[in-house]
Amino acid sequence: METAAATRSLGPILLAPGVRPAHVVAKLFVAFIGIAMMSGVPLLNGYLLTEHLHLPHGQQGSVTGDLSFWVEIVAISLFYPFGVLADRIGRRPVITFGLVTVSIGYALMPFATTVEELLGARLVFAVGMASTAGMLATLSNDYPQEQSRGKLIALTSMSNILGAALMAGGISRIPSILSEYGFDPVAGGKVMLLTAATLCLITAIGARFGLAPGTPVARRERAATRTLISSGLRCAKNPRIALAYAGAFAARGDLVVKAAFLSLWAIQDGFARGMNPGQAMARFGIMLIIMSVISFISAPVFGWLIDRINRVSAAIIALAFASAGYLSMYLITSPLDYAMLPYFIVISLGSSFMMKSSLSLVGQEAPVSERGSVIAMNSMCGSVGILVFTLVGGRLFDSWAPWAPFAMVGAYQVVLLIAAVIIRFVAPGRDINLQVCA
Repeated sequence: METAAATRSLGPILLAPGVRPAHVVAKLFVAFIGIAMMSGVPLLNGYLLTEHLHLPHGQQGSVTGDLSFWVEIVAISLFYPFGVLADRIGRRPVITFGLVTVSIGYALMPFATTVEELLGARLVFAVGMASTAGMLATLSNDYPQEQSRGKLIALTSMSNILGAALMAGGISRIPSILSEYGFDPVAGGKVMLLTAATLCLITAIGARFGLAPGTPVARRERAATRTLISSGLRCAKNPRIALAYAGAFAARGDLVVKAAFLSLWAIQDGFARGMNPGQAMARFGIMLIIMSVISFISAPVFGWLIDRINRVSAAIIALAFASAGYLSMYLITSPLDYAMLPYFIVISLGSSFMMKSSLSLVGQEAPVSERGSVIAMNSMCGSVGILVFTLVGGRLFDSWAPWAPFAMVGAYQVVLLIAAVIIRFVAPGRDINLQVCA
C-alpha cells in the first residue's frame, strides 16, 4: 500500500492505490471469522457460566458484567498503542498477532474451573480483541476510495453478519448436537470453544499471507510517533469525529449488550420453560439467524445510502433505528417467542446501522497518515461504551429486569440523536473527501 499503483476495483467498489482485489477478499475472510470470534465470547458466556462453572442464575448477570468490564479495561489500554503501532509498521503484523492471541484465549476458556480462571482466559482474549478489532476497522477505511467507503464497509458488514451467523447457528449449537451422541455438557463446551480457537489460528495464517503489506502512505510520509500519540484527542475537536466517537460508544456497547444479555435472557427464560441451556441456545440461535438475515439484506442498502448522502445524516438515520430498537425491548415477553421477532429486527437494524455510520464518518474525517490512531481512539470509545453498558447493565439485569440494560442503551442513543441533528445543522461537513483534522 505504500507505493503508487494502478487503481483497481472490486465490482462497484473503487480501491485505493496499491490495493488489489485479492487483498480485499482476504480482508473479508478475516472479518468473517474475526468478528464471529469476537461476538462469540459474549454469546457463549452464558453457557460457560451455567454448565462449566455452575453459577446460580441470580449471579450470572453481575458476573457477566464484571467479566466484560475487565476485558474492556484491557482493550481500552491497548487499542491506542496498537493503532499507533499500525501507523508505524503496518496493519498486517498487528492483526496477525491479534488473531493468534484470540485463538489462545478461546483455547483456555473451556478449561476454567472458577470465575477467576475464566477471567484470566478472557483477559488473554482481550489483548487479541484489541488488536484485531482495531485493525479490521482500519482496513475497512484503508482499502476503498472515498466515494466507495460506504459500499466496502457494507460488504465487510455482510461478512461480519455471516460470521455472527456461523457462531450463533453453527458453533454455539455444537454442545446441543454432541449431547445427542452422549457427550456431557462440559465436553460439548470444550469442543465448541476449541473449534473456535482452531478457526482463529487458520484465519491468522490467512491474514499474514493475504492482506496488503505496509500502510496507506509511503514510509517517508508516515507521521511521527509523537504526532500519532496526540492525534486521537486532537482530532476530536472536529465535531464530526467527536460524533463518530460518541456513536462508537453506543455502537460497540449495544452490540455486546445485545449478544451478552439476550443470550443470558434466553437461557434463563428457557430454564423457566423446562429447557436446558443447550436447547435454549439452539432455539435462540434460530432467532439470531433470522435477525442476521435481515441485517445482511439491509447492509448494501445502507452502504449505498452512506455514499449518497451526508454522512452525518446517515448517522441520524442509524440513531433513529437504534433508539427505537433498544427501547422496544421493554415490550419483549420472551426472547424465545417468535412473535417477538419484529422487535428484534428493529434492534438488529439499529445496531448494524450504527456501526456502519460511525466507521464511515470517522474514516472520512481522519487524516490518512493518522488513520490507524484515530480509528483506534474510535475503538477505545467503543470499549468504554461496552464497559459502562455491561457493568451497569449486568446489575440492572439481575436487580430490575432483563430488558433494563437495553432501555439504558436506548436512552443514551436518544440523547446522541439530538446531538447529531444539531451537528448536521451547524457543522455538516462535505459529503465526501473531507479529511481535515481541525
